[in-house]
Amino acid sequence: MQKTVSKTSTKKKYWPRILLMLSVIGPGIIAGTADNDAGGIATYSVAGAQYGYHLIWVLFLITFVLAITQEMGARLGIVSGKGLSALIRENFPFKATFFIILLSFIANWANILAEFSGISAVANIYGIPNWLFVLSSAGLISWLVISGNFKNIQRIFLTSSAMYLAYVVAGFMTHPDWSAAVKSIVVPSWIPTKDFLFMAIALIGTTVTIWGQFFIQSYFAEKGVRTQDLNLARADVYAGSIWTNFVAFFIIVATAGTLYVNHITINDAADAARALEPFAGTLAKHLFAWGLYNASMLGAGVVTIATAYSLTEAFGWEGKVNAGFQESSAFYKIFLFCIFSTALIVLIPNFPIVPVLVASQALNTFVLPVLFFFLLRLLNRKDIMGSHRNGLALNIAGWVSIAALSALNLSYFIYLIVSKFR
Repeated sequence: MQKTVSKTSTKKKYWPRILLMLSVIGPGIIAGTADNDAGGIATYSVAGAQYGYHLIWVLFLITFVLAITQEMGARLGIVSGKGLSALIRENFPFKATFFIILLSFIANWANILAEFSGISAVANIYGIPNWLFVLSSAGLISWLVISGNFKNIQRIFLTSSAMYLAYVVAGFMTHPDWSAAVKSIVVPSWIPTKDFLFMAIALIGTTVTIWGQFFIQSYFAEKGVRTQDLNLARADVYAGSIWTNFVAFFIIVATAGTLYVNHITINDAADAARALEPFAGTLAKHLFAWGLYNASMLGAGVVTIATAYSLTEAFGWEGKVNAGFQESSAFYKIFLFCIFSTALIVLIPNFPIVPVLVASQALNTFVLPVLFFFLLRLLNRKDIMGSHRNGLALNIAGWVSIAALSALNLSYFIYLIVSKFR
């Protein structure tokens, strides 16, 4: 009898903790996973096909940068109860706000365009009419977000995040050189060309994103997570950061172990899906293709929500996922504009999707140092953060991240200038 009572009391003791954890987790995993969107998968696939395992060490370093910056954004949103755009508008001059929001919108819009190019690519793989597949997908995303409430939308996003296991399975199916892949995690290698540098920048830009900073802060703020639950929020952020680059590792491994070793060049993730079939079988092709569709749909939803958050907050308008169309009309109008403008552009014949796609990933890296500057300034404000301000270690990590990103950008432009005079 005592044992039964003991077991029952133990269950009662742990249930509140489990429910609390479930009420907090979500934004970090969703934001991290959505970094592996259509543009990200294309970038990882091309990186593996062109350079084999040479760039995997970049992923390892990015994991720490992603975890640190996303934790900062989550903490700022939880403590202040506001999104990043709202805080920038309230605490910095108008010109600074206009500059960062404009650049962020351009980068985000290009990312959404990349999502629909991924959806279009899947249609081409299976011979489905582009207009039908792209527009129906745009309609499905719009319906899910506009008709759903916050909790249901989060469940859909988390389910989509779990489906990225398809890329892990595909990675094992290609039977890569695991010793070379694991060694590349901690042993850096470098090819002194501007193309290699650009690909490294694109890898960073597709993993540590502008929209990710806006999304995670606004999403935590709207979710209403309390400051006493910061540790659970951190765990959510760290899990998302590890998961996103774990999946990215397998995408690079899959293309490096098949396409790179056979000297097969590709332009995007759809090419990778087709090219994998002779080496890893039909199932690998389908896993890559439907993984791309899942990633494109998740990315389109999350990046567009992040864009709507940033613009409505910048203008001081009501902007919530959990509000109805009438209460938050500006939010949903921006959402619909981004969804359907990019979906329609993808349908234009011979539109240069690939250059826009890769450039959008690199643009993230160019704008990120400016965004991090604002983020760090806000995180050190006592009137905003109180006792949750950045400590010395986090400030050093933040400024080192800014310096490293700026150095990469400068190096790329130096390479471009030098190559012009050769």
